[in-house]
Amino acid sequence: MKICMIASRHTLDDARVIHKEAISLKNSGFDVSVILHCNSGYVYENNDGSVIAKGIEPNGKCKYKGLTIFGFPKRKGFFGKWKTYKEISGFISTLNADVYHAHEPDLSLAIAIRAKKILKKKGKNAYVIHDMHEYPPGEPYDRAYGIMKYIKLYFHIILDKYFVKHVDHIFTANSIVRGYILTLSYKKTVDVIYNGPILKLFPQTLPSQREKNSKLILCHEGSLPFDRGLKELVKVIQKFKDSVELRIIGDVFGDEKIWLEKEINKHGLENSIVKTGWLPYEKVGDSLKNCHIGLILFRDAMENRLAGPPNKLFNYMNAGIPVISVDFPEMRTIITEEECGILIKDQSMSAIEDSIENILKLDSSYLLQMGTNGQKAIKNRYSWEKMEKIIISTYSNFSD
Repeated sequence: MKICMIASRHTLDDARVIHKEAISLKNSGFDVSVILHCNSGYVYENNDGSVIAKGIEPNGKCKYKGLTIFGFPKRKGFFGKWKTYKEISGFISTLNADVYHAHEPDLSLAIAIRAKKILKKKGKNAYVIHDMHEYPPGEPYDRAYGIMKYIKLYFHIILDKYFVKHVDHIFTANSIVRGYILTLSYKKTVDVIYNGPILKLFPQTLPSQREKNSKLILCHEGSLPFDRGLKELVKVIQKFKDSVELRIIGDVFGDEKIWLEKEINKHGLENSIVKTGWLPYEKVGDSLKNCHIGLILFRDAMENRLAGPPNKLFNYMNAGIPVISVDFPEMRTIITEEECGILIKDQSMSAIEDSIENILKLDSSYLLQMGTNGQKAIKNRYSWEKMEKIIISTYSNFSD
């Protein structure tokens, strides 16, 4: 069976798209191609601008971890996106895939549906899978103001309802989005695929325990922009710099990077805030070792409340690191049921500060138990080895 994934807003090093789903399907014997955006030189870059791979003209073709990759330079504006839509949907229909797997709710899904229609006219029946990583109406709602929030919200609900009619199967990253889809089309088949870690790649080890009188090491995996609590965290570290260290497992970019460097120099935080730089996916697990608390500090927005949980939650749990997270529905469900962390009301400095003060007073055995609970939950319920069985089963049903 030939599978074509379309992921216009993800990189070639993306955890869910590439390292989990695409490679799992490839390892199960499926012929997998992935369509991505690349730069004008057909180079596939990471979030920090580092080169992952380089394709060749005219379609950016290259091989990566056994996958066939195609890339098209990104175009701006409505007419640019329209041209991209026509170009990529026409191209992927020539791949003659059996399944088109779209990872975004707008351009990628529209491309997959058009490719399906083109092939149907030629006498071939292809399937479309929509992989809903997020809550689709959330982002446009959050970006709008005033009455436009509600106009965009209802527009996207209507658009989603239309698209769902043309989709044969849907994966979501949580039960909230699954419920949203079922309200649009109650007979649609929907599976929840959590962003669990690959245990073969990230084997569990004993959780790291903080030694007496040593610093409490907080970590944040991934990019850390202002809207994920950067300013609040830096202020908290200023207060606790003699007893707490912030380790950014990833990096800070753009205006945030300039601001952070100034704050570090201004307040003498060179030994209290450490960045690893952007890491290849395979190295994330090792970088979490020796950390004591994992942070998830999303701002209060519809997208953040109803989407998720992010990869970092499961990576923290797998590493045996208790979690401090803003109290959003999916985060609450997992953290309270598994007893693997602490919920705070918001990303304010006072909320973060109070949680850290409480943790500093806790006996280390309590943190160890939360870390152990998280590891057990990953092993029994959330590991990628559990999730990939659902995906492979779905694809196997299409091939019957």
